[in-house]
Amino acid sequence: MQGLLKRIWQWIQEFFEKLFGKRSSNTSIGGNSQESNRPLTDTDYEFLFNQLLEGIAHGWHEGRVLKYFEDLGIRGKSKLWVAWLERFGDKAIASSAPNLQLAARMMRLGELGQSFRETEIIGKKSYEIGKRIYNQEAKSGIWEYEGPDIDEQIVLKDSVQNNSTHFQTDSPNEVTQTLTIEIEELRERLQQDATLAREIVPQAKIKSGEPEQIVDYLLNSVQSEAIKLKQGKYPQTEQEWLNQGLKQANQGDLEGAIISWDKALEINPSLFQGWHNRGSALSDLGRLHEAIDSFDRAIFLDVDNLEAWNSKGDVLYKLEQWEEAITCWDKGLRLQPNYYQGWYNRGSALSKLGKIEEAVISYRKALEIEPGFRLAQSRLNELSERS
Repeated sequence: MQGLLKRIWQWIQEFFEKLFGKRSSNTSIGGNSQESNRPLTDTDYEFLFNQLLEGIAHGWHEGRVLKYFEDLGIRGKSKLWVAWLERFGDKAIASSAPNLQLAARMMRLGELGQSFRETEIIGKKSYEIGKRIYNQEAKSGIWEYEGPDIDEQIVLKDSVQNNSTHFQTDSPNEVTQTLTIEIEELRERLQQDATLAREIVPQAKIKSGEPEQIVDYLLNSVQSEAIKLKQGKYPQTEQEWLNQGLKQANQGDLEGAIISWDKALEINPSLFQGWHNRGSALSDLGRLHEAIDSFDRAIFLDVDNLEAWNSKGDVLYKLEQWEEAITCWDKGLRLQPNYYQGWYNRGSALSKLGKIEEAVISYRKALEIEPGFRLAQSRLNELSERS
């Protein structure tokens, strides 16, 4: 039963991430819209901060933390965040709810943030608040330090407490009750931000952006999800998660597909197809560096896989890393010399590097293998006209 309820809670968290995640990246990166210049409310800060702490919990390194604040543009300024952290710290310390997980994550942010000048004061303030929360909770007798692995022990202890506090039965109605705080925060945010409500409408597939209708949709969705879980209609095996991801990708829900493939990879980290599919979806979403990481994992699992080498080459080409892309296609061509798309891709990268003669050779090789390959012929004609 605990496993069932844990999956429902995980689904709830992913639902919120799906609602807000796309918007947070759109409004924080680029900085050309009026919305991106709007001062953040305390609710905005708290949402973004929770998103940051979730990333840290999943292993973000110092550079990724720095990039998170850089992507926020003018809204990622250290002084603004420190001022908000002071307000947030007062509220968190005054809270009667256990905050050991928050303390551990804030202390970890403190360690990571101090690696760069741009995030140093944010890191110091976060560590200071996290330490105060930890000391307060430790004194209360909720948790007692027993060894050096503070982050792991705090998260484990808090996780056990949260499960016993929130999840008593597998009743859909009682699961819904665990959303009380999240629903209130969502309702408040929707009332303050009409733009957010309008953006949720197409994602939630509802007709109105009224806060109450959105909240009702969320509650109904959670109840439906709970019933599915009870009836065993939720993916259980790595193959079922993999198949669900494929279905979501075919429907255009790439972010949902990535979540499903992540589930499959949690069950089996050596699932080549999961890493490869994940890389392809990330590439389509423009998250190119993340895509490369996934393709590298796929290649590690199957170094002789032509598709993986070709896919990585495509992403490197998008990043204008022509030499590295050619290296990938050369690897693929050693595996399958008659792979005419590989010869074409290689020619395109060589052309970008100004190596026209070598590009011509690659295009001609592609046409030898596939005489009807019109795109290669067109590129070859263009190069002939230029020379």
